Amino acid sequence: MSKNPDPCIRCSTIPNEKDKYCIQCGAPLENRCSDEPGPLKKGCKHVNVQDAAFCSKCGEPTLFQLHGLVTTGYDYASRPIFNMVNNWEKIMPDRIFGQNPKGSAKG
Repeated sequence: MSKNPDPCIRCSTIPNEKDKYCIQCGAPLENRCSDEPGPLKKGCKHVNVQDAAFCSKCGEPTLFQLHGLVTTGYDYASRPIFNMVNNWEKIMPDRIFGQNPKGSAKG
């Protein structure tokens, strides 16, 4: 006996066994890791539980998160820390960079 596939997380359509994407709304049917293989890396492709926003094996965002099907409670959870520096300059210029909000140095 084969296992019945889970319904689509977005529209609840029951897919065929071999479908990878929903035929009604286009949502991915498996919450796989988004880490694609490339010339310098193997990629992950781990299949996660349906409510996972990040891969339990490598920490990359899942397909469900990238498609907006699940969300995380943290604003900057999917962004690397070095990308957040530009946001910190805007949010807390006095504390971190010694500037006033307009960007000119204090004098």
